[in-house]
Amino acid sequence: MSQSFGMDAHRILHTSSTYREWLPEMSESSQGIRSLDSQPATRPEPLQISYSVLVVSALGFALWGLGWLVLIPNHESQLGWALEFVGPFLIAVSLVMFEKSLSPRIGRPAAILASLGAFLAALSTSIFALNPTNLETTAGVSFGYGAYGAGLVLGALSLGAVLARKESHLGDVSRHEYPMCRVGCHCDTVVHSSFSSIALGGAGLLIWGIGFLALGAQPAGSELGWILAVIGSTTVTGALAAHFAHLSTRFGRAALVCGMLSAVIWSVGYLLQAINPNAGVLSSWYTMLFICYGVGHILTAVSLLIIARRKAQLEQ
Repeated sequence: MSQSFGMDAHRILHTSSTYREWLPEMSESSQGIRSLDSQPATRPEPLQISYSVLVVSALGFALWGLGWLVLIPNHESQLGWALEFVGPFLIAVSLVMFEKSLSPRIGRPAAILASLGAFLAALSTSIFALNPTNLETTAGVSFGYGAYGAGLVLGALSLGAVLARKESHLGDVSRHEYPMCRVGCHCDTVVHSSFSSIALGGAGLLIWGIGFLALGAQPAGSELGWILAVIGSTTVTGALAAHFAHLSTRFGRAALVCGMLSAVIWSVGYLLQAINPNAGVLSSWYTMLFICYGVGHILTAVSLLIIARRKAQLEQ
């Protein structure tokens, strides 16, 4: 019976590197297996994401960031708020374009929740794109914060669905009920992120979203709302850092560093608002926030373009 168990463990350990960290410690033979698996991996497989998705999402983040910079001299610029709507809308469209490839990996519920969250983020600025003077109304500002916060909460729920799917997959593998692909692996449908990084990212988005919902309830200035936004966005950055080794192998170190740096810059903007929560939307204090938003989103666009270049290199 012990020999049968050893053979099963041997097969599971070689199924996918994702599962090793959750399996119990094995005997001396399994330690030998782990030592072999710890050797440097071969050339990564080409990224399973189309150039069109990368370009559309990069364009969305670039326009989003440009919109914030356009708003610096005039916070009621019609062009600026139009870009603030078009940018997030393109990001949402890119998620819909990617849904067919993403759903088999993370599950359709998670993909749909992520897309809905992105569309809500776009909707949050639509009221100002239609009429920038809505910035001067409590109802308008409350709607903007509330819709954006709801979008972040949907993003958190999306990661929660991913976490549940990953747990289900691990159970299937342990019972040998998980179907293999032709080459004997689970590369096409496996969630490679660790439980800790997914949970950390989901918690960060949830805290971030609750912070903006609090701002929607008290748009005149909620110190708690901005503090939660700082904590949430910083936690999301921590989730990226926790999965740095795997993500940098697939997408490249430069792309991941740019993405993490953009999240840090957003957090700095929120921190400035937490320091002075009573600053009005049309005040000069908001200029600092707009700069952080603009630079942060443009860095995300650069990160996506680097990923596109990485994809081209891997396909050569």
